[in-house]
Amino acid sequence: MGVRVRHRGLRGLDLLRRILQGRCRRRSHAVSNVRARDVRFLGAALVLLLGATAGVADVYVMTDGDRITGKTLSQAAGFYKVDTPYGRIAVPRGRVAKVIHDDGREEIVNGVASVRPSQPAATTSGGVHLVVVVTGASFWQAWREGEIADPSLRLQISLDEEPIARYVDNKLDPEIPGATVNSFSFASGDTTFSPGPGVHMEPPETRPGRIALKIDLPAEKAGERRFRLAYQANDGSVSVPAWRDLVDSLIHVTLKTETPSIVEIRQNQGKMEFSGFGKKKMKGVETFLIEAKTQ
Repeated sequence: MGVRVRHRGLRGLDLLRRILQGRCRRRSHAVSNVRARDVRFLGAALVLLLGATAGVADVYVMTDGDRITGKTLSQAAGFYKVDTPYGRIAVPRGRVAKVIHDDGREEIVNGVASVRPSQPAATTSGGVHLVVVVTGASFWQAWREGEIADPSLRLQISLDEEPIARYVDNKLDPEIPGATVNSFSFASGDTTFSPGPGVHMEPPETRPGRIALKIDLPAEKAGERRFRLAYQANDGSVSVPAWRDLVDSLIHVTLKTETPSIVEIRQNQGKMEFSGFGKKKMKGVETFLIEAKTQ
């Protein structure tokens, strides 16, 4: 979603930790077969690592006020690849307000003027305020190059099988060589959204690991409803779409006008993969888990 994190191994850190712990013991060594030059090498590596982290760091100021600090590795396909103390992450360019470089320069990426203004409210204070909070893994799909006319993905939210909100991501991600990949992102500039009749939608609020979808509904939508969320693929074309459900989740909710109605969505990738001998294809899409619950 929005930001993807690649975890790296911590190879060698356990060895260094045991060496340091061994210095505090009088009768034994944490690592008995470590030679002096190994200790000197690891110590020098640690100094270089800490120096590189402290000396070369850019600050990404996000459009929602959050900050991400790390070393910029590259910029391509609408993402900054940043090396942070927590791992390498891909930061969507559309979510970055400015970059403060390590030499003090400030690069304006998305100034105040480029931020999409809020739409005028379509409901009164007596309407239903629905907030859908999405956490966990991002939904994604991959196809062989040229296999599909429109690789867009759509998230559709319905009440009693009536669509109230749609989010479409048609921005591709160069994740798998030789394949067309779309990893659903709610980042500004990557996703368009459209409300149902009488519905008002705010732009998605995106933070690392958490998306908030705010939807205002007419007061008559209050009461017991069937809430359904589905990820869809387009089997047709851009001009003549034919959306098909890939995975979905259905729960019963009670919508109120007095307080916001919050639905929490927790996503798990399951065993989805793009693999095969010769002609690769998506497998295990049905194992993608969407857990929905109300607060």
